[in-house]
Amino acid sequence: MLNSTINSASMEEKVKAAANKHFGHRKANTVFEHGHWWVMWYDESEDCNRTYDVVDAEGPGTTNGFDFEEV
Repeated sequence: MLNSTINSASMEEKVKAAANKHFGHRKANTVFEHGHWWVMWYDESEDCNRTYDVVDAEGPGTTNGFDFEEV
């Protein structure tokens, strides 16, 4: 099972920590929906909401085993 498809409080904390690190310590909101994790936050610099699909990944550009694809 992929980490991004595990719905548990401990996995939510891992996703949130990775998202905050990846996006520069923003206050990310996390939600488990449609079988995987999503990250949302308000981008004040562009005055808009951002939504990212959380995916399991490794290598350059990833954070703690996750990557974030904007939708």
